[in-house]
Amino acid sequence: MNTNKQKKIPLIVSIFKSFKIKNNSYIISSFCLTKGIRIKNFDLSKIKVMINGIEYPIKFKLKKGIKFIMGLRFNFFKIIIPSSDIENFDIQNKIELIYENNEKGRILYNLVDYKKGKYKSSRAFFQNNKSIFLRQTDHNTLVITVRDFNIYDTTKGKLKLLLGKILSFFLFKKDILYLYEKECSRYEESASILYEKLIDMGYKNVYYVINKDNVTIDNLDFKYKKNFIYKDSLKNIIYFFKAKTFISSESIDHAFQLRAKNKSILKKKHSSKLKYIFLQHGVTYMVSLDSDMRSAFRKKKMKMFKIVVSSELEKKHFTSVGGFDENDLYKCGMLKFDRAIRYDNADKIIVMPTWRRWEYNEASRDFENTKYFKMIKRIVESIPKKYSDKIIILPHPLMVAAIRNNDKFKKYLLKDGKKYDDVLKECSLLITDYSSISYDAFYRGCNVIFYWEEKDECMKKYGTNLLLEENTAFGDVVYNTEELKKVFDNNYNKPQSKEHINKYRKIVEFHDNRNTERLIEMLKKDKVI
Repeated sequence: MNTNKQKKIPLIVSIFKSFKIKNNSYIISSFCLTKGIRIKNFDLSKIKVMINGIEYPIKFKLKKGIKFIMGLRFNFFKIIIPSSDIENFDIQNKIELIYENNEKGRILYNLVDYKKGKYKSSRAFFQNNKSIFLRQTDHNTLVITVRDFNIYDTTKGKLKLLLGKILSFFLFKKDILYLYEKECSRYEESASILYEKLIDMGYKNVYYVINKDNVTIDNLDFKYKKNFIYKDSLKNIIYFFKAKTFISSESIDHAFQLRAKNKSILKKKHSSKLKYIFLQHGVTYMVSLDSDMRSAFRKKKMKMFKIVVSSELEKKHFTSVGGFDENDLYKCGMLKFDRAIRYDNADKIIVMPTWRRWEYNEASRDFENTKYFKMIKRIVESIPKKYSDKIIILPHPLMVAAIRNNDKFKKYLLKDGKKYDDVLKECSLLITDYSSISYDAFYRGCNVIFYWEEKDECMKKYGTNLLLEENTAFGDVVYNTEELKKVFDNNYNKPQSKEHINKYRKIVEFHDNRNTERLIEMLKKDKVI
C-alpha cells in the first residue's frame, strides 16, 4: 500500500473569517471546515502554523470537529501572532500548516472561491506606518501582507477611488496610452524616453503619471508637462480606470498603487482587456524567472501584450523559462540605453547590491542588523581610503529610507533630486552582486565587479539560480573582500577588456542608440499607436 496516500495534512477552509488585534496580538479566527484527514490516529492538537520559519499554535474549539460530508468536519480555529513578530514579517507571508513528520497543508481564504482567488482581503490594521491585512492569493490561499501604508487604505481614500471610477465612465477619450515608472514616482527610465519621443511626433493621447513634487521634472519643456497626470489626483484615478494600454519599465502593479488591496484596482490590473507593453527596468538575464519571487514576470501571472528584450539569449530566457511565445517579444533593445552616456572624466565608484525582499521589513526597523547593510559595509571598507570621496552607495529604492538614517553611510548617498542616470554618467567602476544596473553601467563604458560572497545563500532564498556564471560574467567575480582588494586597481579608471565586451554583447546586442525608433515601428505594426 502506498503510505504517501495515507499521510495528508488537513486542508482548512475558512467560512466566516475574523481578523482583529487584542492585547498586543493579531488574532486570526474562523468558522471552518477541515478536509483530507488520512493520517492514522490523527490529532488536531498536533497541528502548528509556520510563518517565516516561526511556529505558532493553532487552537481548535472542538477536538475532532463535527462530521459533515465527504470527509469534511465543522470546527472553529484561532491563530494568535504577537504584534512584535509582525514587525519582522516579509511583505507577503504564507501561513503553512505543519503536522508531525513535516506534513504540510494550507488554509483556504474562502469556501465559495475554493481554488481560485477573487482579489479579496480583510480590514487593514496600521502599525509603524505599515498596513497589515489578510489577503487571498490567486489560488485562494490565506496570507498575511505587511506593507507600507497608502491613502487608499483609509475611508477617505476609498471614497475618492470610488468617485474616480464612476467618473471614468463619462470620459470619452479613447485609446489612452498610460505611461509610468516605478511607483509612478520617477522620470528617468525607458517610459519617459518613449513618452517624450511620442510627444515630439505629435501624439495627443499619450499621458505620463508622476509625483507632482518630483524635482526632476521642474525644467522640462511645457509640451511634455501638459500631458502629465499627477499621482493620486482625481484625474489619475479616472485615467487609470479608463486606459486600456499601459506602457512601462515596471510591472503593472506600479501603474497606480503598489500592492493595492482595493478590489477594483486589482480587477483593473488583472483585466484581460488590457494591453501592457513591458519596457523592462533592467535586462532580465540575472535571477532566473523560475524563482517564486519572480513569478509575477511569467506569462501565467503577467497579462502582457509585449515585452522588450535585448538579444536572442534574453529572448530564449523568456520563452523557455517564462512561458512566453516568440511573438510576445519585441527584440529592439532597452530604450533607456539610447540616452546612456558617460563623462570623459568619470571617476565615481558605485556600490549597489540588489535589494533583498526577505529583509525589507527588518531593514525599516533595524537596518544595521541586516545582512544587506553588513555586506555594503564590508565592500565600502575594502575600497582604498584615498578614494573615499569617490564612493556612492546606491541602495535599492526600497532600502534608501533605511540607510539614510545611518550616520556613517548616509554621506555616500545621492542628494535629493539627483537621478540614477546622472550618477551613472560619472561612474568609473560599479560593484554589485547581481543588480541589473550592471548592464546599464557596462553599456556606458564602466567596469563591473561582481561581489558574490552571499550569492548562494540569496539564490536559495529566491529558490533558483543566477543566470550569469563566472565564465559568462562581463566583469571580475570575487567572493570576499580580500579578492575584491586584489582586482580593484585593475578595474578602477581602466578600459573595459575585450573579453568582457564580447561576453556582454551576447546578452545586449544593440549599440546604435536607435532602440526607441525600433520599438515605435513595432508598435505601429501592431496598431498599438
